Amino acid sequence: MNTQMPIGVDDFKEVRENYYFVDKTHFIQSLIDGHSKVTLLTRPRRFGKTLTMSMLDYFFSLEREPESLHLFDGLQIARAGIDYMKHRGQYPVLFMNFKGIQNDTWDLAFNAFQLVIQKEFQRHRYLLDTPELAPEEKQLYSRFLDNTATLAEYQISLLYLCEYLYRYYKIRPIILIDEYDAPIQNAYNHDFYNTAISYFRTFYNNTLKGNEFLNFAILTGVLRIAKKSIFSGLNNLRVCSILDNAYADVMGFTEEEVTQIAKDTGEEQTLPTLKKWYDGYRFGNIDIYNPWSIINFFAERTADDYWVNTSSNDIIQHMMQGNAKSQEKNLPTLLHGGTVAAIIREGLIYKDITQNKDGLYTLLLMTGYLTAVQNTTVPNGRLCQLRIPNEELTHVFQSEILNLEPFSKSKSSNISLNSSRSRYPQS
Repeated sequence: MNTQMPIGVDDFKEVRENYYFVDKTHFIQSLIDGHSKVTLLTRPRRFGKTLTMSMLDYFFSLEREPESLHLFDGLQIARAGIDYMKHRGQYPVLFMNFKGIQNDTWDLAFNAFQLVIQKEFQRHRYLLDTPELAPEEKQLYSRFLDNTATLAEYQISLLYLCEYLYRYYKIRPIILIDEYDAPIQNAYNHDFYNTAISYFRTFYNNTLKGNEFLNFAILTGVLRIAKKSIFSGLNNLRVCSILDNAYADVMGFTEEEVTQIAKDTGEEQTLPTLKKWYDGYRFGNIDIYNPWSIINFFAERTADDYWVNTSSNDIIQHMMQGNAKSQEKNLPTLLHGGTVAAIIREGLIYKDITQNKDGLYTLLLMTGYLTAVQNTTVPNGRLCQLRIPNEELTHVFQSEILNLEPFSKSKSSNISLNSSRSRYPQS
């Protein structure tokens, strides 16, 4: 058994051929059993979203059928039988990742978006050689290939591509969009939010609403953006956040999975350390470990703060403006193992999230800095008891939250941690 950990590797084929893999293919089985037309899964950064989407691409993609022939051997989906495996390699798939749309201006962000769309049209450029496309449609296709299509044409680009693929294969395509909210977060951080939200609202509605050529779509992201902001009129959307039971164990590692990794690597004696440092998240009704930190631990054989600095905290910096004074009492409570109560409103409207503490705690929960130990449905949200999940996040909370302005200028920044920063040496 290969026990090399796939740090920073999110291509399913590469992981299966060269690294240790935690089997999450039951997700495929669940989708085959039944799915919404459009499903949005929100999880914190570095919790396996891209690897999960790559797994779906390799399984369902008609074009990847030769590559995926043996990739699923021995996994849960293969053991489920032929009724499930007969779906392997049977569908055209559109797979895009918007994570790289991180630019300072709208023009640069739109150019990055163009390149993502161009790449997907390039993957299917064989369509230009088929009689299924009329001459004017081939001209439009060529404009996407050379990045000369209009802004309006890009807003309907995936609808066009779905139709072209359906005509060619006589099979409705699957759409996979990873980090769907990255362009919106980036726009908020760089002050062109209104332009971006207006543009992508039309893009997502054209792609996902009333698309008669669509089989189904899976989207992932960190935050659920308010429906009226970006998914207005989209009635076929199912949102599965960290507070929901649906697909709760698909991203992140369960205790059973972490125990198996420890057994496979001969490190069972480290389980108490792993639980203290990296457990404590709760997705739906399931306890979840931070997968990024777990694989780094088994690579380094050392307990440390691996999750910190894996992404920008710009949006949290925005949220902290004006909140330092009101949170001076709650922050010490959290850092000493206590809980705070907040009404979590999952549908974020970015321009409103700095207005109250509930917006702050919604953001900290959804981005993985806090976890909900209890939640009760109330009008317009869920009343949650929130706490810091584990040892690592206690350290991260101090380094990423309390050192941000304006907290660094408040007395909260003088809070000392009682937890030890000692490393766990390899035995």
